Amino acid sequence: MGRNSLLYLIGALFQGLGIVFVQPFAIRVLDSDAQWGELILAVSVIQVGVVLAAAGLPLAITRAWFDEGNGPLKARSISGFLSITGFALGVLAAAVAAVFAARVDGVITFTIALGAMGVLATVLAAQAMLRAQERPLAFVGLSIGSSVGAHVLGLLAIWLIEPLAWVYLAGFAVSVVATAAVSLMLARPASPRAVKGAVGEALSIGLPVLPHTGALMLLTQGAVFLLAATAGTVASGDFGKVQIFTLGTITVLGALNNAWVPSLMGAPLTERARRLRRTMKIASLAGLAVVVVAAGGANAVTHIIANGREDLVPVAQVLPLTAVGYLLYLNATTLLFADKRTGLLAVITPVVLLAGLAFAYLPARSGNLVGVAVACSASFLLLGLSYFAVARHRAEGGWPVRLYLLCAAAGLAYVLVLLALPNDLATGVITIAVVAVLGLAALGILRTRLRQLTAE
Repeated sequence: MGRNSLLYLIGALFQGLGIVFVQPFAIRVLDSDAQWGELILAVSVIQVGVVLAAAGLPLAITRAWFDEGNGPLKARSISGFLSITGFALGVLAAAVAAVFAARVDGVITFTIALGAMGVLATVLAAQAMLRAQERPLAFVGLSIGSSVGAHVLGLLAIWLIEPLAWVYLAGFAVSVVATAAVSLMLARPASPRAVKGAVGEALSIGLPVLPHTGALMLLTQGAVFLLAATAGTVASGDFGKVQIFTLGTITVLGALNNAWVPSLMGAPLTERARRLRRTMKIASLAGLAVVVVAAGGANAVTHIIANGREDLVPVAQVLPLTAVGYLLYLNATTLLFADKRTGLLAVITPVVLLAGLAFAYLPARSGNLVGVAVACSASFLLLGLSYFAVARHRAEGGWPVRLYLLCAAAGLAYVLVLLALPNDLATGVITIAVVAVLGLAALGILRTRLRQLTAE
């Protein structure tokens, strides 16, 4: 589990944080701030859209693999359905955008983005099977091609051809198409009709998740859309420059969850509480570690990726607190998927989204980016607590509440201390140095503790 967790972490970092590797260069190469704003919105459309197009089926694919009898064939059948429908939806959305928004600025950029979104569904389907097969190296390869490689090719395109958002997206799409072709060879799908009833069963699990998935993605990335609508594209683009601290937090925990999901889903009911307790202990410590590292590095990193914008440092420092609620959400919803109780997701997450919009509306309207960041973190905490409330009884005794609360309180106190410090680059560098020293000092203790938790 430890080796796989590390590999899944690397893969998900590549997949979720691809743009951060090229962002400092793209901001400087692109023709204007307006082009950057257009690009970050298009990337958000891809990331939100592909999850919506997948309709919860990737997790259904992983779950189907463990079914007795023809589980692997059932998973491949669902994978084939997702690849076909995802591609069709992407092509249709791109065609609609091209026809009905022909006179809108940026239409070419968003048309390409929607097409790439559809192709990415094939990659997600393949990764769902690779996760079930415990083939993390192949998983990582697809992550690189569909994200980091795609963003690097996009950067090369604007550097060598023309510094425009649509040119970046064209380069991005080329890499996505190539990665999708490789994914079909690594995890070959089957006909949707290969196993009678497989797709219907998967949709019965996945479709109720669709409202949940859309709401979750808007919780994650909706701030840029809300700010664009209320405060303008400049404020939206500014928030987008440091949104990576939310995406990074969620990506890291989601990557670790790739290793936790098979353990929990494959557990017999008699073992579930013990496995969940072990997983939640590790998740609580991992969440605290993410907050410490991400918030501690926010000052110096923001100076690099946001071109010296000191006023964005507090925003970046607050956003990693999303980890506190997200790690609770991940483990609670895994239990709901394991018990095929996904209908609850279609209600809870949209309600939390509405609450999150209420939290964020006033600060967004006034352009208060720190207030928007606080609202985002509060929304994820509400999300985690809501799912804990409905899933707690599915693994009685499996929730180490005391450790979780201790880690959450420590993370919040740590961020409050950081917010009291100056925002200059020198302070940021010193903070990173202090975090690094403390991290090295604690590494031996943490590794020993994790071994003990894994052995339990």
